[in-house]
Amino acid sequence: MVLHSILPREWIPSFSQLIQLYFILIITIAICAATLPILRESILSYGKLDDVAQPPKDTTPTLSPSKTRHTPGLIIAVKNLRVPKRWFSHFYVFATLWMVYLSLDLYLVTSGAGSDIYPYLSLLSLLQWLGIIGADPSYQGTNLLLVLAPSVQWSMVAYLLHTMRRWYETWYVERPSPTAQINIGHYIVGITFYAAVAPAIWIDTVERTLSWNQSSPSTTLSQEWTNLGKAQFASGLALFLWASWHQHRCHRILANLRAPSSSSSSPSSSNPKSRQVDNGYKVPFGDWFQYFVTPHYSAEMLLYLGLYIMVTSSSSGMTPTTCPTLLLAWVWVVVNLGIVSRETDAWYSNRFGPEYGGKHRRRILIPFVY
Repeated sequence: MVLHSILPREWIPSFSQLIQLYFILIITIAICAATLPILRESILSYGKLDDVAQPPKDTTPTLSPSKTRHTPGLIIAVKNLRVPKRWFSHFYVFATLWMVYLSLDLYLVTSGAGSDIYPYLSLLSLLQWLGIIGADPSYQGTNLLLVLAPSVQWSMVAYLLHTMRRWYETWYVERPSPTAQINIGHYIVGITFYAAVAPAIWIDTVERTLSWNQSSPSTTLSQEWTNLGKAQFASGLALFLWASWHQHRCHRILANLRAPSSSSSSPSSSNPKSRQVDNGYKVPFGDWFQYFVTPHYSAEMLLYLGLYIMVTSSSSGMTPTTCPTLLLAWVWVVVNLGIVSRETDAWYSNRFGPEYGGKHRRRILIPFVY
């Protein structure tokens, strides 16, 4: 183990700790970007939200020069690094291929299949060699003594189907504006998030099992489902599928707003303004859009919550310490989408006024709360 020969064992972080540190870092960056004006005005906005994060033009003369004319050059440079918003599809192409690779990696390493040729391409073998997973100084290259809990295996299948669905939607359903762009920082965070969340599904279980096997080599940590665990998994799966279905419906509603057949206002339309406003942007209605500003984000939050409930169903009770890595991934989803939803609400209010709210004031993201 390379790192064990260089650093004291207690200084070497585990793989789960590295992933947790990543989630804490991007959560902190997101909060800073939402609260610090110099960041909010330069890197927070993207797509149609570009003019929401910027100070209103009629208030610019009253702002201090330090806030309007002396933005650090580095911030300006980062702001100007943009890529097309349609590159969102890259997230799900990568996430799907990454999930397939990690699933095969877990199977091949733990089963010993292909051990003669595969170690050079294995992430788990690399992490073992470095000493940040299965950190036992006596390790000499044997296979991981590991049997994944059934809840983790089925959760990986469910998440793989989710990334495949989103891949399909970004290619065949969604219709982003041809001119919409995102900051390069958003693109990097999106790719790295999916790189981290895939192993977050299983890493806590893997490390807990390895730790048990190393401390009690004569016994095996039971990964069997109890009846209560099966009920918990079923409830998490139901939440996951319910949220996935509504997210798909909401994505179709948004896509239909830009359908070619409705790209121009119909002469018989009773309210042409509601059918074609601000270069093609329109007010979405239907499904959860009747209640939320960004119901596809609300569904995303529920989807990851359902995934967490599923993964932890083989443990004795669901607590924050059961799977802290995946829990931090869910916290990031809530924080990030909460910020974007707030900006989206401001954009709709500025563009559409009273028409936007409909008969009832929509909540931004969470019923009765936000």
